[in-house]
Parts: sequence; C-alpha cells; structure tokens
Amino acid sequence: MKFREILYLLGAKPALRHYPHRVDRFELAPGDSVEFANWLHPSARAKSIDPAAVAALSEFLKPGDTAIDVGAHIGDTSVPMALAVGEQGCVFAFEPNPRAFAVLEVNASLNRGRTRIVPLPYAASDAPGKLTFRYSDPGLCNGGELRGVSRWRHAHAFEIEVEAVAAESWLRERYPDELSRLKYIKVDSEGADPAIIRAMEGLLQDYRPYLRCEIYRHLPGTERKEIFHYLLDRDYVIHRYLGPVEYRGPVLGPDDACQQDHYDIFAVPAELA
Repeated sequence: MKFREILYLLGAKPALRHYPHRVDRFELAPGDSVEFANWLHPSARAKSIDPAAVAALSEFLKPGDTAIDVGAHIGDTSVPMALAVGEQGCVFAFEPNPRAFAVLEVNASLNRGRTRIVPLPYAASDAPGKLTFRYSDPGLCNGGELRGVSRWRHAHAFEIEVEAVAAESWLRERYPDELSRLKYIKVDSEGADPAIIRAMEGLLQDYRPYLRCEIYRHLPGTERKEIFHYLLDRDYVIHRYLGPVEYRGPVLGPDDACQQDHYDIFAVPAELA
C-alpha cells in the first residue's frame, strides 16, 4: 500500500475530479477507419481499436448478434464487440461509474451507421438497489464494488453510490428481441463476477452465450472453484483467456483455479467447443 493511499483511507483525501476525453481515429483497413474517445485521466492508459481484436471477436460474433458488456468502463471492449456485430446487432454496455460512463456515452455516439451500443449507467448485479463502489483515486479510474474485500486490503478510499439492476430481468423486460440473438457476455466487475454470472443463469440456459469473466486477484479460492464447477455443471468448456486476439487458451478445470493470481477465463458452450 502506498503512503498516499494510507492518508486517503484515514480521511485526508482530495475532492473528486473530472477529466475530459479526446476522440482518436484508428484504421481497421486501408481507407476504413473508426473513431474512439479516450479518457484523459492520468491513470487511464490510452486505448486503441485493433483490427486483429475485432477479427478475433468475429470468430464467434456475427453481424446481427447481441452482446452484453458488464463493466464496460469507457467502451474499449464494447466498441470492438459492436464492430463485430455491426449496426444490425447490439451491445448492451453496463457502466455505473459516472466519470467513465460519460466517455462511454461518447463512444456509443461515434461510428454511426456501423455500430449500435446501448450505454446503461447501472451496475449489473444479482438484485436491484443501491451499491457502494470504491475507487483508488479521486478521478474514479480504477475500482468497483470490491465485494467482501477489506478496505485495508484493496486501499480504495473514494466511494460513490451507484444504482444496480438485476440485469437479466431488466433486459428481458425492455429488449426481448435483442436478447433472442444473445451470443456473448463479458463480465469484469472486480470480484462480483461469480454473483453476476449466477444472476444471469436464465440467459446461459436459454441462449448458450460465450462467456468471458475475470478471476479477481482477491477472490477466495473457494469462490474460484465454485464458479468453475458452476460453469462445468452447465456444460461449458473453460479456457484461459490470453488476450484480445487469443480467446481460447489452455483448457482449465477447478484444480487450475488458483494457479494464477489474476486472470480471465473464456467459457464456450460444449456444443460449440
């Protein structure tokens, strides 16, 4: 823990801050470019839109498909998904952090005519209500719910209250047509991933989407193994996610759940493996 983080936790912290964005342009192919809004927060690494990442998504996402991005942040995962599914498809992007959401909204408004992103200012949770999200800096760049983790362990002293929705029922009520084409769910929620995935069990059962989720560094070993067993019991094959151009790394089982501190998995319906 850094000295300034100790001071923040003890109450000596600055007021929350706002940072602007910049719209960049990235070439997907000669003569074909897209726009992307980068957040100018000093702790936010500049993102790019990589054609190889869009191509990797296009191996399992087709034009007209639907994807759900839980923990979309500024849209650096949502935009490649949206390019893969095209204007006739849809990406539901959940991001409750108001600072990041402001940039996500910009990215949802760019590239009209070739993408459709629906930005949603909510935490996708297992129940509706209010949640406390915690961040490491006054600009709210890095953080989340951090469910069950001591503040002296995560050292995130800046708190905001966000609205949560039960994502499955919320989407079923409002977007039934789009959900009928669901092919992919990505969850990155700083430790709440197992609860969120379980709360979407009906979607896994009805539509058999591909699934990428984070195995958070502070997630206990018992919970890691439980989410592996949960997915295996629902007939998914679990791969280690190696990066945005290589989704299907080595096949993993429950005995592998604790062999690495922090990583993502990519779960494939067994019938599509």
